[in-house]
Amino acid sequence: MTDEILLKARLLTDGVRIDNLALSGMGSQYKEQLHHLFEYDFDVHKTYAATSELRLPGGAIVQVRLNERSPYLIRIEEGDLFVECYGQRLSALSWIERPAFYSRKTSLGLPMSAIAELVGEDCLSVCHTNACITFSNKKECAFCNMNFTPRQYDEVLIRKRAAEVGEVMAAAFREGPARHFLITGGILPGNQEMEVLAAYLEAIHEAAGMTELPGAAIMTPPPDLRQFERLQRLGLRSIGLNLECFDPAYFRAVCPGKEERIGYGRYREALRAAVEIFGDGGRIFSGFLAGIEPKSRFLEGVQELAEEGVAAIPLVWSPSAGTLYSGHRAPYAEWYVELTEQMAGIVVRHLKRSSGRAPEPVRCVRCQHQSLLPRPFASPAQRCEVTGGSILGGWDDVARDC
Repeated sequence: MTDEILLKARLLTDGVRIDNLALSGMGSQYKEQLHHLFEYDFDVHKTYAATSELRLPGGAIVQVRLNERSPYLIRIEEGDLFVECYGQRLSALSWIERPAFYSRKTSLGLPMSAIAELVGEDCLSVCHTNACITFSNKKECAFCNMNFTPRQYDEVLIRKRAAEVGEVMAAAFREGPARHFLITGGILPGNQEMEVLAAYLEAIHEAAGMTELPGAAIMTPPPDLRQFERLQRLGLRSIGLNLECFDPAYFRAVCPGKEERIGYGRYREALRAAVEIFGDGGRIFSGFLAGIEPKSRFLEGVQELAEEGVAAIPLVWSPSAGTLYSGHRAPYAEWYVELTEQMAGIVVRHLKRSSGRAPEPVRCVRCQHQSLLPRPFASPAQRCEVTGGSILGGWDDVARDC
């Protein structure tokens, strides 16, 4: 059998094909693919009933990225689901059960699945606005298809009312299986994003009755960085400010709209300000499209950010349909496994040293479908629960160093 972490990396970098028979029960018993944020597939498939993730035997959750040219094929025989490569069976797998709230409607009659989607097994994800102003002058991030996706798929609701977000949060947490949430969306002009986030958090308080909110917001730096305090007062525990590339030259080339409207320096300033307000230990994080810039430069960035109390989260990049990178090639799976093993030790050592405590996970093994980090920034005791893959050797080294 193939090493589970390496297999996850291969399925992310090369995508998969799925035999139609293997999709039986999709959209009724099992969770179907929704397009609340981006199109992650290599191919556009308007009429194809797909799935969002799969579960490997060791518990790894893998985002499904459809690719008609992939050597990996998911089939079913005698009730057993498995993935094969050129006819060789590699691993068993299972689909993710469809949450009950997907079948419910809000008080205004909208399907709850149009408001939020379950990522992995336990993270409720809401995209407040499926549009980004950087597309207006063709300076969108080269890897992004946010404005492309709503034109392809009918289930995308570009804007969501705060009251309905609160309703769906309440249902998903009350009935299960949600345990934490993530709010994100496109870049909005002025202070609009902050106002939307505040309205969402107030609606969640009112509908779900939560005091401290078990979730994170991935956002852009507000005009006044002291507004982070407003989100903290509303109970938010974690913030992500995605640099995408650590090297400033790569940031300017890959994210020209972010550079023009916000600037690399402003992102770094905002990350430090957020740490001052929310604390270190992993509460503040930055996402990266790993594979675009050289590994050595990225690892330098991981260490520099960790020393400032910021956790880096490397996402396995796929050149998706509708992006400027469509048709390009991401690094091989082995490259991602090696990168993750090297960066995991850096992050855990520095964040624990700076905070004096074991880093807090901002995402978990049950929802981390795009990254190879098995349980990001967890304590050694938590790490022992992770199974499957040579990356465990790297985590064992981290545990000893901590």
